[in-house]
Amino acid sequence: MVMEHCIKAQAAFVISPCCYGFIQNTVKFTFPRSQQFMDVLSYKEHMVLCRFADQTEFQLPADRRLIGKQCMGLVDLDRAQAAERNGYSVKVMSMEPESCSPKNNMVVGVPADCELI
Repeated sequence: MVMEHCIKAQAAFVISPCCYGFIQNTVKFTFPRSQQFMDVLSYKEHMVLCRFADQTEFQLPADRRLIGKQCMGLVDLDRAQAAERNGYSVKVMSMEPESCSPKNNMVVGVPADCELI
């Protein structure tokens, strides 16, 4: 994942995650990412959360899109908390207008010792 490469290099990042439904454990990464989420979600429960987070397409009913957006926020919060554990200041936000993309979340992270211009 891009975030992990940035964290390893102590680089700032701005990412717009997509394809939440394809998140899965690999040799290099396990999920959930943060201790806070590991304390309450199993891997299988996290996978269900990711599948729901993929349900944000414009043609879906509004209530289903809202659930998908909330699940996206939780998945991105897990990512943010994992980066914070590594000394980053992180913000999760949505791009505007919301119609710019079905997956319009952004995760912005800056290492604690990074000087911004």
